Amino acid sequence: MFGRYLGPRHTKGQMDNSLDQVKIGPDTRPQRQRQRPEERKEAILDAALATFSDLGYNQATLNDVADRLGVTKGCLYHYFESKEKLLVDLIRDRMGSAVVPDEGDEAVMKAGGTREEVLRGLLERIWQRLHQPGQADVAILAMTELPKVPEGGRLVFDEVVCRSRESLHQLLEEGQYCEDITDEDIERAARVIPLMIMGVALGTRVFRSIDPVQLSVDQVVKTVTDILMYGLLVTCPCDEG
Repeated sequence: MFGRYLGPRHTKGQMDNSLDQVKIGPDTRPQRQRQRPEERKEAILDAALATFSDLGYNQATLNDVADRLGVTKGCLYHYFESKEKLLVDLIRDRMGSAVVPDEGDEAVMKAGGTREEVLRGLLERIWQRLHQPGQADVAILAMTELPKVPEGGRLVFDEVVCRSRESLHQLLEEGQYCEDITDEDIERAARVIPLMIMGVALGTRVFRSIDPVQLSVDQVVKTVTDILMYGLLVTCPCDEG
C-alpha cells in the first residue's frame, strides 16, 4: 500500500507542467518557475507540513494542501495517491533528513581529534538538524498520526529509525577507543541518542511561548551534548589520569 509512488510517466526531457498551468484569480505572485518533479514534490511536502500543522491532520484535506500551494487537488495525485501516503512520505522525508547520519557526520568522525571532540561534533550536528524549522511539527505528526497508519509506521521505522540506529552505531563504533565501552553500550547509545535530542527539540518547541526561561540555541546544544557525552564517557577508565 505504501510502496514508492513515482507519479505519471513522462517521456525523456519532458517537464511536468501541471502545477504551472493552474491559476486562481488575479495572480500577483512572481511567475512560477518551471521545476523538475522532485522539486515539485518537495514543494508539496512543504505545503502539507504547513497545512497539517495549522489545521491538524484529521481536519486538513488534500484540497487544503492544494489551496495553500495554489494548485488543484488533481495535481497532487501526480505525486501522492492519498492523504495517508502524503503523511507517511512527509514524515519519512523530514525525519530521515534529521536523524539518519549523513556525509557530514562521517566527515566529523574521520577528522580525528579526541573522543570528546568527535562525539560533540556528531551530537551537535544531529541537534542542529532536529532544531530546524518544522522538525518539531513533524515529530508531533509522527507521534499522533503514525500509530493510526500501521503500514506507514512500519515503513518509517524500517527506513528511518533502523537506518539511523545502524549508521549511528557504526559511527560510534569507529570512534570509540576504550575497550570497557562494550558493543552493547554503543547499541543502546545509538538507539537512545536521537530520541533524547528529539525530545528536547520537541519540548522547546511546545513550551517556548510559556517558558519564562528561554535558552539560546547554542546554550541548548552545549547542555544536551554535555549530558549525552558525559553519560557515555563518565565510566570510561581511560579518562582517569
